[in-house]
Amino acid sequence: MRVISKHFKKLVSFFIYLFIISCEDVELDLPGNTQVLDPGEPKGSIAWNISEENNVGKLPENLQGTSTTIGTIEVDDINPDDEIKSVVIISQKINGNERSLFTILQDSSGVWKLVLLQSANIDYETLHSQNGASTKCDVSMVITDDSPSEETGSLTVSVEITNINENPTWDISNVYSGVADIGIPYQSVEIKWGDTDLTYNSTLILVNNPQWLSLNGNKLMGTPDSANPNLSFSLKLTDEGGLFITQEFNLNVRDNSAPTFTSSLENEWDELITDSWTIYFSDPNSFDVVTATVKWNSYELSFEQNSANSCEVSGTIPHDYAENYVEFDITLIDNRPDHPDTLKQTFSIFVKPNQEPYFTTSDYQDDWEEERQLSWIIYWADPNTVDYSTLEVVSTDLINELTFMPNPSGNYGTVSGYLPTSYVNQDITFSLTLNDNRNGYPLSTTQEFTITVDPNDSPTFSNTNNILESINHGCQYYYDVNWSDPDGDNVTLTYDNNVDWMNINNNGVLSGTPSENDIGSSGIISLTITDNRPNVPKDTTFIFTISVIENFAPEFTNSGSVDTTATVGEEYSFQFAINDDNSDALTFSVPIKPDWLSVNYLQYRLYGTPPDSTYIGANNVRVQAADCGATTSFDYSIEVSE
Repeated sequence: MRVISKHFKKLVSFFIYLFIISCEDVELDLPGNTQVLDPGEPKGSIAWNISEENNVGKLPENLQGTSTTIGTIEVDDINPDDEIKSVVIISQKINGNERSLFTILQDSSGVWKLVLLQSANIDYETLHSQNGASTKCDVSMVITDDSPSEETGSLTVSVEITNINENPTWDISNVYSGVADIGIPYQSVEIKWGDTDLTYNSTLILVNNPQWLSLNGNKLMGTPDSANPNLSFSLKLTDEGGLFITQEFNLNVRDNSAPTFTSSLENEWDELITDSWTIYFSDPNSFDVVTATVKWNSYELSFEQNSANSCEVSGTIPHDYAENYVEFDITLIDNRPDHPDTLKQTFSIFVKPNQEPYFTTSDYQDDWEEERQLSWIIYWADPNTVDYSTLEVVSTDLINELTFMPNPSGNYGTVSGYLPTSYVNQDITFSLTLNDNRNGYPLSTTQEFTITVDPNDSPTFSNTNNILESINHGCQYYYDVNWSDPDGDNVTLTYDNNVDWMNINNNGVLSGTPSENDIGSSGIISLTITDNRPNVPKDTTFIFTISVIENFAPEFTNSGSVDTTATVGEEYSFQFAINDDNSDALTFSVPIKPDWLSVNYLQYRLYGTPPDSTYIGANNVRVQAADCGATTSFDYSIEVSE
């Protein structure tokens, strides 16, 4: 098709059309014009801008993200006057699956092009997996010309996305370091990798690796023959296309470390007592198998390794080694193939000598009371705690009235009994013998103990020297008589009382209030306390006389001169004088008073300041003085003025 300006062609066609319709029955015969002027179907084809094979475009996957022109759309139309009005993609499918990879663009010269979408995903492996192993995209287009009838034609082209070899990749879970031990087979975790390409297999090799280390599948394996904390080499991964990646790998090859003991190097045993000592050890390399052996002189001991990390020494050390150290050597070997390490260590046992048991009671003499059930706890100890289980206590010379009972706890016993009056002022002596019963070398201690029998002592009054022997009528009498017993006996009180107004209880409380009819009377009270000791009771009696005196009521001696006036805003003050003929202790009170008035009860004084005019007028006051049996009142009024 000739390339003629579209507008020029239309203009020429327009003039020809006008000419024809204006000339009836006139035929125009242009020389050489044999083309068809009727509309016809446009037929399209593509001129590839990319490589093609068998008319299939080959688009490399690495052009993703570009706006690469796939090819130019060319159209053959039987009507030379028709132009392409539009080219539209109606479908683009890979193995029947609709995709959005390409678009149609018309450049500034009016040329129509098939162009790769910049947003299109043309990753070969992705398309391959999504579309049944196919990456060929069939693009169907509709071409429309600009004839009055807008004739259309179709065009289908195929574009195959081709693979571009890409680097293999390491798996993100890989660890590129490790720890190995000399003489111990080493095996790394799996080295994993991947390759984006579908058809390429990768090969892993080691570079600059030590001779002992090799690859077994995708694991590093080997037995180190020397220590190196900073061993470094490379992993090289190459795909079939020749692309490769490398990764540094670091190994800490540790030297063998000797096992160590974790127990104390010293222990303490008792002579002639079967004992055992568990000695613990460990190896910094958990895979080593440690063997323990012992070397010693003949101590009549046995040795056994009872676990992977402990051994036991057991037996009985004879008396000949008492107060000495028994020493022996234990050797540990970790049995590391070709590189074993050992540790030799000396251990010692101090042999504690057997020592005599002894009594810990501070006093070997005790005082007992006649005719009372009593007991005496006697304590003892053994310097060697292992002997408590075999410790035995035996009493001798114990009279029939006494018994001795050792406590099951093993560190004390009890002497108990009832000593009658016949033993008063006598010393009763007996002995206790402690024996530890140590097998082969027993030790014992004998101690004499004495019980002194004291006679019963009388109970005593403790506060009768200050007992009240007189009381005013109308006043309450109260006195609590106290007593005690030097021997701790249970004391009871009895009494004789001919004072009618007096009450006495068994606890020694005397109470009562004499009336006016009792004035001038007196009476005798007898108090007796008894300790109730069986067979030899003791008592004490206290007798006293109590008299009733007339009580005289207290009296105000200056009431005639009491101040009965006060002024608002000025202080009022008056002190009462009170007398009591019996010299009784007095209580001063003011049951009635205005609220502005205060009281000093010890000084019998009233004071205060009327604050305002609301208190003008009479302010009633009542004062009282009371002794133990009588009360005197005095009423007066304070006249407040401005």
